[in-house]
Amino acid sequence: MTPISHTGGAVAGFVRSATPTAGIGPGALVRTLHGERAIEALRPGDRILTSDGVRARLTSVSCHIAPARSLCRISPNALAEGRARTKTGPVVLSGLQHLMLRGWLARAMFSRDRALVPVSDIADGELVRRMDMDTELPLFQLHFDAPALVCVGGLEVLATPARQTAY
Repeated sequence: MTPISHTGGAVAGFVRSATPTAGIGPGALVRTLHGERAIEALRPGDRILTSDGVRARLTSVSCHIAPARSLCRISPNALAEGRARTKTGPVVLSGLQHLMLRGWLARAMFSRDRALVPVSDIADGELVRRMDMDTELPLFQLHFDAPALVCVGGLEVLATPARQTAY
């Protein structure tokens, strides 16, 4: 693997994705034990606060380079119920990234009090819209010992165990 060019060497390496993958775009703020930190600054061993307030140790961070057309931009005004606690800018997520919806929105869209859904299922073309740029962006994935919901830009995003050892 070739080291990624992000300053600080936040990840072990990168893989240019042949197929779309889940992930979180650069600049997204993740809630940690020591406040919010940019996703690209996180390191294995960092303590991340899950959406239910549990401290989880980050086991690895992986990064894939993905075409921007496979990504969605979530406006700061979207999903306001879940984002009211954080004053944040837009968040870029893969269309395949799962996030938790709760309350009225989950009931209106999925007839449930909460729903774990891929971002592409809630893309409305306005507040959650697909990106239309002809470029590539890094997508970061946070890995823990077990699946966890982590707070990213005020959203509850699913993080999963690593499928392979980080180098």
